Amino acid sequence: MYVTFFWCIVLLIPNSKNNRAKHFLGFFMLAAFLLYLCHAIFFKGLFKAYLWMDPVYTFVSLSVYPLYYWYIKLLSIETAYKWYNLRMLLPAAILFCCSVGAYLLMTSAEQDYYLTSFLLKKQGFQSGSFAVLLQEIFYVSGRIIFIIQVFFFLIHGRNLILRYNSKIANFYSNLNNRTILWVKTLLYSLVLTSGMSIIFTIIGRTQFMDSTVILFIPSSIFSILLFFIGLQGYMQNHTVVDFLVEENMDAEISSNKVFNQDKLKRKLLELFAEQKPYRNMELKITQVSKELSTNRTYVSNLINNEFLCSFSDFVNNYRVDEAKELLADPAYDCRSLESVAELVGFGSLNTFIRVFKQTVGVTPGRYRSKIVQAKKSSPTPPKGKVL
Repeated sequence: MYVTFFWCIVLLIPNSKNNRAKHFLGFFMLAAFLLYLCHAIFFKGLFKAYLWMDPVYTFVSLSVYPLYYWYIKLLSIETAYKWYNLRMLLPAAILFCCSVGAYLLMTSAEQDYYLTSFLLKKQGFQSGSFAVLLQEIFYVSGRIIFIIQVFFFLIHGRNLILRYNSKIANFYSNLNNRTILWVKTLLYSLVLTSGMSIIFTIIGRTQFMDSTVILFIPSSIFSILLFFIGLQGYMQNHTVVDFLVEENMDAEISSNKVFNQDKLKRKLLELFAEQKPYRNMELKITQVSKELSTNRTYVSNLINNEFLCSFSDFVNNYRVDEAKELLADPAYDCRSLESVAELVGFGSLNTFIRVFKQTVGVTPGRYRSKIVQAKKSSPTPPKGKVL
């Protein structure tokens, strides 16, 4: 509750026009805060107060996944708030209204029965009261809808993230702070924790009321996860808005001259071998297509189909190859890894180390050490006699 309240304040205070996705994440945190506020009231044993909050709990529990998916859309495909996304909150709104209506139909005795027999003891569908029966049906319906939401938004959210990251990787050579891979990781984490939520829903929250230790486990997991969602969201400054701005700035100014696949491939390899454009940290595919006097779509398709990789991977392979040469060159023994990374075009040392290890199998520092050790262990060739 405290974690989500903190991020709610931090993310909602700044101007939304600067980064709508970041600002909207604050609404997700607000919904999560209200959700855990309801939990806090329940686990504190304030049951009379909780009856007033129960419809709110129904609404926010069915809102967190749609809101997180909306946030992913603002990162990856939407440049502004699309109010038709509110339809994703319809199940939450409908069940909220139904729950409020059922509570209004209940007498005080029926509310007490619903609390003690259903919410606390899970002895449902035994009351002869129509209003209590309705409320129990609405509660169970909400849990079923929640389970459906978990799988629905996992699949669609994952697809949006993969498509967006593919676009980024086929436009920029350096992906620093541009991809949203962390969103996918946290989405999977949310699903895992939601699996726990589903289990807790089935066995009931009352099972955790008698043990602070057992309650501490899901509480800690959710708190850590939500903290990192807020932290990564706060640090994520590159969205689809920035991508579209740069894409439009680099609109096709080159000719649409079409080469056959083999000729275009030969020209591309010659360009990278002779001019070494990969040394430019901010190299984009539009700059390459301009040098080749063709359309960037043709270049992108060539790299994807012929080399079976993205534009970013294609460029980084050249950077790694030159980095291997520099690390093996005694003239560069005194150069730091950061200096080598900059020379070959990597945007940061961390990216250099990560990509180098993925490609070569060892870190650049370890690669250099192995070469130095190999030179020391190799026998020195005999010197010729001086005449």
